[in-house]
Amino acid sequence: MRAPPPTDPRALRTRKAILDAFTGLVNERRYETIRIADLVAAAGVGRATFYEHFRGKSDVLLSAMEPVLLALSTAASGRAARSYVKAMVSHLWDRRSLGRTILNSATGPIVQRRLAEMIGSHLERVSRAGVASSIRATGIAAAQIAMLRSWLTGEASGTVDEMTDRMIDCAMLAG
Repeated sequence: MRAPPPTDPRALRTRKAILDAFTGLVNERRYETIRIADLVAAAGVGRATFYEHFRGKSDVLLSAMEPVLLALSTAASGRAARSYVKAMVSHLWDRRSLGRTILNSATGPIVQRRLAEMIGSHLERVSRAGVASSIRATGIAAAQIAMLRSWLTGEASGTVDEMTDRMIDCAMLAG
């Protein structure tokens, strides 16, 4: 389980600097070519400082993707506003080249595992017994990621509205 984000203003600024550096780098080149040394140089922080905030590059990726994963996990629990999910799906479509790269590389399974954890947490909160099935959360995450991957690569066509509805439909898998 991941640690909660810091609340100290200096720590928040440092995290933001690292995340902004990551976003800039990932928009310039492939994720696989970005090194920790590149991140610390672009963020203007030391290596030790970087590791005070993140365990590694994958942790930065997951933090940068947190808003998207939160929308998807909330949709899977059946508790998301459609407009919220649609905004994230539209965001993914606008950055589909990057999305294809992330989902079709070694980072895809990392993103899917984090999404499954988040879905499990949502399902646990809404279930009567307070217990979520790991296999259910994993299956829902796999379904969402597979649909997104197919859509972003052009294998499956559809509008942002249609994809939004499919992400929300995954809540039926939680039943």
